Amino acid sequence: MDRTKKIVRCAIYTRKSTEDGLEQEYNSLDAQYDACTAYALSQRHEGWTVTKDRYDDGGFSGGNLERPGLKRLLADIEVGKVDIILLYKIDRLTRSLSDFAKIVEILDRKCASFVSITQSFNTTTSMGRLTLNMLLSFAQFEREVTGERIRDKIYASKRKGIWMGGPVPLGYDVIDRKLVVNKVEAERVRHIMQLYLKVASVPELVDTLAKSSSLTKVQQRKDGGTRGGCHFKRGNLYHLLSNRIYRGMTVHKGEAFEGEHEAIVSEDLWDQVQVKLAKQGQGGSSRKVSARTGVLAGLIYNAEGTPMVLTHTQKGNRRFHYYANRYEALGDTTASRVNARDIEDIVVGQLSQTLALGIQVQSVLLDGTYTADQLHNLISRCRQLGTELTAAKYIRKQAIVRNVLGRVELHEDRVVIKIDNRSLLNVISAEGAIQPSSSDLIIEREAIRLRRGKALRLIIPAASAGEGVSLRDDKLVMLLAESRAIMAQIATNPDKSVPTLAAEQGRCRVRMMKVAKLVCLDPYIVTAIVEGRQPLKLTPSRLLAADLPLAWADQRQLLGVG
Repeated sequence: MDRTKKIVRCAIYTRKSTEDGLEQEYNSLDAQYDACTAYALSQRHEGWTVTKDRYDDGGFSGGNLERPGLKRLLADIEVGKVDIILLYKIDRLTRSLSDFAKIVEILDRKCASFVSITQSFNTTTSMGRLTLNMLLSFAQFEREVTGERIRDKIYASKRKGIWMGGPVPLGYDVIDRKLVVNKVEAERVRHIMQLYLKVASVPELVDTLAKSSSLTKVQQRKDGGTRGGCHFKRGNLYHLLSNRIYRGMTVHKGEAFEGEHEAIVSEDLWDQVQVKLAKQGQGGSSRKVSARTGVLAGLIYNAEGTPMVLTHTQKGNRRFHYYANRYEALGDTTASRVNARDIEDIVVGQLSQTLALGIQVQSVLLDGTYTADQLHNLISRCRQLGTELTAAKYIRKQAIVRNVLGRVELHEDRVVIKIDNRSLLNVISAEGAIQPSSSDLIIEREAIRLRRGKALRLIIPAASAGEGVSLRDDKLVMLLAESRAIMAQIATNPDKSVPTLAAEQGRCRVRMMKVAKLVCLDPYIVTAIVEGRQPLKLTPSRLLAADLPLAWADQRQLLGVG
């Protein structure tokens, strides 16, 4: 008889939706773990052993998979460290049917399973699977009903004027879960609003407050840290100037109610500020916006040779222009289109560069009979035209482009720019015996559609070194320079910590610490950024958010450089 038993590795997973009670010496997670451990001991005869690692998620909802403990557990299952997941109840694992299907797929692929110690049924049968799906359906229903109940409670509370938490606005303190006026900060709020009425715009107000070292409110975090205490930005001020809480109101999804707290801004001052914001606010229609699009209207074609038309969409007072296939302009949103500003910047930039360099233009001029001096003068005129195009206003820019270009073709991966030779010679006043080249000058540049933030942009990737063109991101370069400046301050002030330096300069300590870490960046990556050879997806926000490893090779792999 074979006395050997197969060892079944059991990982215990525990979860609690809220953080209430987790600070206790013996909390809900410990109770779940002990119950599962006892059940595993009862199955020792089957070879069950509990793994040393604990997989706890305290304060995480079961409505999604974004839980650190669960992620570690699934990762260990993927590498074959776990055979069975032990749970106190099924809803501890998930309260979503779709997420449960994903977890079961992973378990099936790795020949693993799960056991609920308080709910016994056999999932190998159709009835067992039906029972499981019913339990999960009720768990998901319970979660959704709880969410609706909480949202209704928040709405009902705000209707009664009760403050329901969140960042404490400047001008108030929270005492016994109620907003109480902070007289010093309230005077600052009124001063900022009065100052806004005197200056021309919010950006000017930002500069004025920065000179007076006025800082945002310092907010206490649950983990004991702080946030805020930085110079005001435009977003902070727009929110402050339009926040109806200063008129003693609570707001829920745009609907305002009379609040329990005291107003700190008079009605007259509030009305004056709102009138000015309506006229000069973000995207306000009072701004004089010069025409910037339409330079390529009638000149741009798609890869099939079909003309693309200039169209636009509107969001509030802002208008976004596109060159689109005719079908899309008529309502087919699946047809391709390109941001007008992106393609116009690419075409104008490449055209001005070609004219300024004059190398490709020489092939056209050499077909005529010119003296050396005449040829030199014509090349100089081309360079002057390229320089003028770079700095020209809309009307002049459009005139040059229409007089020089034959057409622009937009392909999936490149932009083809065709220069009309005869028209170019006419523009630069080339006189003499000349036979223009039978084929037009053609400029081809690789271009890709890349999502930057929320926008889908058309971007030219970094060119080869011989072309003298790169996709240098000045914000990335400035970020590297800032990191070295911070480290220089740290070196000259060894007795001061980064939070102390940040407080003295009115800067955000969290961002300052993130920027300071960039001084440890691989020199190869630094060189690539300075030369514009970094990956297109390496943005300043991604670089700051990256958890940089110490090894330079690992940094390159993480950021996709080299």
